[in-house]
Amino acid sequence: MRLARKDLPDVGEFVIGTVKKIAEHGAYVFLDEYEVEAFAPTQEIVQSWFHSIREYIKEGQKAVFKVTSVNPKMRVVEVSLRKVREQDKEKKLLQWRRELRAYKLLELAASRAGLPQQDVLKILWALEDAFGDPLKAFEEVVKTGPEILKPLNLPPRLEEAVVEIARQHVELPDVRISGIIKAVSIEGDGVEKVREVLKAVEEAVRRKYPNVALKLYVVGPPRYRIDLTGKLPKQLEAAFNEASQALQEAAKKYKVVASIQRIEQ
Repeated sequence: MRLARKDLPDVGEFVIGTVKKIAEHGAYVFLDEYEVEAFAPTQEIVQSWFHSIREYIKEGQKAVFKVTSVNPKMRVVEVSLRKVREQDKEKKLLQWRRELRAYKLLELAASRAGLPQQDVLKILWALEDAFGDPLKAFEEVVKTGPEILKPLNLPPRLEEAVVEIARQHVELPDVRISGIIKAVSIEGDGVEKVREVLKAVEEAVRRKYPNVALKLYVVGPPRYRIDLTGKLPKQLEAAFNEASQALQEAAKKYKVVASIQRIEQ
């Protein structure tokens, strides 16, 4: 599926390619994002001349390649498999999957809004310009609300469709905020008082933020760890602030010296 704005890739760019034919001196690769054929010489695929090219790729296989040469006039592109590091591969595959996901969601939104399918790519590029990653537009709608789309000036029916589809089909990954609580009591029943302080923190967060998962456990007295997990970062920040406030109030009530320090992820 052609998602690229340019006709041809740039030298050094990582691209998604489908192996179409393996020949004596290399492989012919269809670049999915550009819908153009490229050639990967054997020496840019195999790691050693003692190995066959078919030990590394097979026809029909989709892989990440690095563009090594581009001739715009002849529309000839050469690519390399050997020059792709594992981290480059993972990053490109993730980007490709997210772009495809965004495109499919926009197709559905355009259909519901009664817009022609040929407009989908233009909308995809507009979301990419605004958010860097078009799928992030859908995720931000779920996180912060539909007002995030207002600066784009999308047709009203399309904006409504995007919001509806985002809420129906986009599930946000869990986010976690953690902290270390230190709580000490010098009085005789100090252990019980510290327990009451921690209980008060847990109850305050659960009462006000029931959608936030909380885990509070001993690291090693007087240190305790609190983990807050949820899908909305702003809500987690508020829950952590609530835990901090509840800690100070309970510490004062039970005459315990307590503090909380956030763990940077």
